[in-house]
Parts: sequence; structure tokens; C-alpha cells
Amino acid sequence: MEDSFDIVLADLRAVAESSRLRLLAILARGEFSVTELTRVVGQSQPRVSRHLKLLCDVGLLEKFREQHWIYYRVPAEGRGARFARDVIARLDPADPVLTGDAERVAAILDERSRGGPGDAPVDPVELTAALADSLGDRGRANLFYFGASPGEVLVGISSRARNVVGMHPSRMEVQRARAALHSRGFSHCVLQQGDLAALPALSVRFDAAIIDRVLVASARPVDGIREVARMLTGEGQLLLVEDYDALEERATDGNPISLLRAWLADAGLACRRVQPLDLDGRHLLLAVATFDRVAAAA
Repeated sequence: MEDSFDIVLADLRAVAESSRLRLLAILARGEFSVTELTRVVGQSQPRVSRHLKLLCDVGLLEKFREQHWIYYRVPAEGRGARFARDVIARLDPADPVLTGDAERVAAILDERSRGGPGDAPVDPVELTAALADSLGDRGRANLFYFGASPGEVLVGISSRARNVVGMHPSRMEVQRARAALHSRGFSHCVLQQGDLAALPALSVRFDAAIIDRVLVASARPVDGIREVARMLTGEGQLLLVEDYDALEERATDGNPISLLRAWLADAGLACRRVQPLDLDGRHLLLAVATFDRVAAAA
């Protein structure tokens, strides 16, 4: 795709400065705050902020807020993403400046990973294998995950999509997931803090979405399913993982599978299959759903 002369000139001017080129290369590795970036490049916060603003103004970076923190990243798609990838591909990763930056980035990611323990109640390797099997081998453009273990689960399934968005209500868990993914080079994964009852607006629609072990504790689980479903494409697929025993306690008739199917139906989705999972001593159910075309046409 071709761009106008003025746009290309603005992009070239934006990266034709050593600090901004370094920042672009750093942010291609993942999402970082201004404070973290000042540590990597060894410059003052006002100076780094000015560089970031210029790169954002021309579309080579984007920013988002999590409570009191603002993070920057290279866009996953669009003109700015293409230009940034082209520029970064021309850089020698063995350059001393870039290797020094990479070492400081690795130290920050290591600090994040030690920020707090995760709360995954099951073996994530077995769970990701089951999710990957349900997703199939078909490559997907966009994948959304909201659940208990974004870091562990997305490490295992992020290769199934070109762009991945993972969310968790805890900022600490989001930080830990960023470290787990970005330290492994999964820069196409975006991690954000979010509330399932009111998800933030996202610029893409998703071919597949996963809700993992969070609905059974919700007062209004159907609302959470609807929030995720509104972000799916018309042919999108929803994978829903829940704890069997917790569902059984909540179900008025004692049938957790019926409860899971009812939640999906109330959200306008048709449950295509339900699969039991016995993982690390925990009993889970994995439901696969798509939009109910019959109900929609009625």
C-alpha cells in the first residue's frame, strides 16, 4: 500500500533522530511506560515524553491508559505499523546501542515477572493444549482473551493469531503477563487491564475469543458474555472455560452443562459442543459457541 509524499516525509523525519529510533525499536518488543523507557534510554522523563509524542502524532506509536499509568506501543496494524516494521527490519540487532537497550528491557521484564504470583488454579500447559485444539489450525487475524491466566495461556496459543489482545482485571497480573509474553518475543500480543462487565472499546473485531474461569464468580455472567460477543465477527467463535464444581453449586437444577448452555443462549450464542477437562485435579468444562443464526433471523 502506497502513502503520500507528505506522510512518508513526516514518518522519515520522526525516526531520523537517534533517541526516537531507539524508542521505536524498544516499543516493537512490547508495551512500556514513560518511567520504564527513561530507564532504558537513560534520559529525562520530559525529553522521553516529547519524543513519544512526536512518534504518536505521526502514527508510529499509540498509547493507552491503565488507571494512573500510560503505556506506549507500536500499533499492531495500519500504516504506522507497516512503516515501523520496515524501519526496524533494517536495524542490526547486534548493534551495541540496541543490545544495551535489549539488556535493560530484559531487566525490566524480569522485575515485572517477580511482581506477584499468578492465580492459575490449573495446569496451564494442559489447558492451552485443549484451547489450541478447539481453535484448530486455521490462522486467525485477531484473538481476544479474558481470564485467569493471560500470561500462561497466551504463551501457548498466541501463535494461532496475527494479533492477540489479553485482558485481566488486575494490573499486577497484566504486568506479569506482559513480562511472560514480551520476554519471549511475542510482540504481537497486547495486554490491557479491563473489566468484563464494561470492556474498553477496541479498534478491531475478533475471529475468536476466550473467557477463562471468570464468569462463575460474576453476579451477571450473561452480561460478560454479551460484552465479549459484541467484539466478535459474524463468523466468530467463543471458547468458554469454567469450573465444573462451581457451576454445579450455582445451577438451580444441579446441572452445570445446562447452566452453561443457558448463559450462552441468553447472550445470543449457540453452544456447539461442551467438553469436560480434568486438569491437575480440577474439573473444568470447555464450551464452544458461535452466533445463533436462527434466533437472530426470528
